[in-house]
Amino acid sequence: MEESRADAIARAILQPDLKAREELRRKRAKEASWLVEKRKVAWLALIGFAVGAAAAIYGGERFTNGALWGSLSGGAIGWLWIGWRSWRGAA
Repeated sequence: MEESRADAIARAILQPDLKAREELRRKRAKEASWLVEKRKVAWLALIGFAVGAAAAIYGGERFTNGALWGSLSGGAIGWLWIGWRSWRGAA
């Protein structure tokens, strides 16, 4: 077998086909978009933490209780927002 033919066969075996590459690209894009959505929830939880802590301080409650409930509320709002957008997009 000549050298160029052997190289062509080796390349064909080792390189993934276009369908596999496209599937991998879609998977990575989906994972990246999911990471963006999770970061949005984290930001909303952080904002809720600050708002809850401030409300607790000015309301005469314990700082930790306000921060905890604010963070939980912000995270819940974030997950509901993502769920609503997904549901609205699927319809």
